[in-house]
Parts: sequence; C-alpha cells; structure tokens
Amino acid sequence: MDDLERTADGLRAARAEGKDAVELALFSREKLGPAFGVISFIAVFRTAFDIPLPVLQRAQAWEGFGWGSARISDEEFSALLSPWLAD
Repeated sequence: MDDLERTADGLRAARAEGKDAVELALFSREKLGPAFGVISFIAVFRTAFDIPLPVLQRAQAWEGFGWGSARISDEEFSALLSPWLAD
C-alpha cells in the first residue's frame, strides 16, 4: 500500500470520526508532508470519497492550500465537498 492509499484510508477513518472537509484537507496535508500538492490532494480525496474530478479541481482553490490566485473560503470548500462527505 502506498502513501496515497494509506492517506485515503486515514481520510475515511477521520470522516467516520466526524472530521469536516477542512479538517480532512489539513489531515491529508499533514500525512503526505512534502509529497502534498494539487495532484496528491485530488488523488487522495478521489480515492477516499469518489468525488468527481471537476469538483476536486474547484476545491483545490481553497485558501488553506494557498495555490494559485483564485481562492475559495473554508465555507465554500466545505459546501463544495459536503455531498460526498455526508453521513
């Protein structure tokens, strides 16, 4: 099992414990360390929650990541991912 698969498993477990989208994103960044980036974010969230690629491409603009100039807030990020993170 590689780091992405382990992180995806960890994301599913963290979600089952009640972590929200922002907490899950921070968890993935912490677990992947220097390997964390746009591609790994998309890969682990797609693997863990089967979120469609266009949704993840939009979500990667979250201000917490600091990638690029287009930013979305915590609230927008959470709302965007909520259909796939529902209990």
